[in-house]
Amino acid sequence: MAGRTSSSKIYLDVVESLRSMIEADSLLPGDKIPSERELSDRFNVGRSSVREALRALELLGLIETRRGEGTFIRDFQEHKLVELLGTFFFAR
Repeated sequence: MAGRTSSSKIYLDVVESLRSMIEADSLLPGDKIPSERELSDRFNVGRSSVREALRALELLGLIETRRGEGTFIRDFQEHKLVELLGTFFFAR
C-alpha cells in the first residue's frame, strides 16, 4: 500500500487494491470476494480500512454483502451512473 501519505485515506488504497485483485483474479459478477480478515492480511491494513473500502464499494453498487454468505461482485454494467461514478472513484 505505498504511494499515499499518512494523512491520506487508507481505504482508498484498499479500494484500488481490490480493483486490481478483481482484475488479476478475473472475478466476474456473482463471484465471492475474500473476507475482511483475508483482505486485511492480503493488503497489510487494518480491518477497519477494509470495512470502509467495502462500504464505499457497496454504496456505489459495485459489491453486495449477503448476511451469513459473504461479499459478492454485483452486475453493475447496466447502470450507467454507477459506471460513471466507479470510473471517477477509481481514477487517480
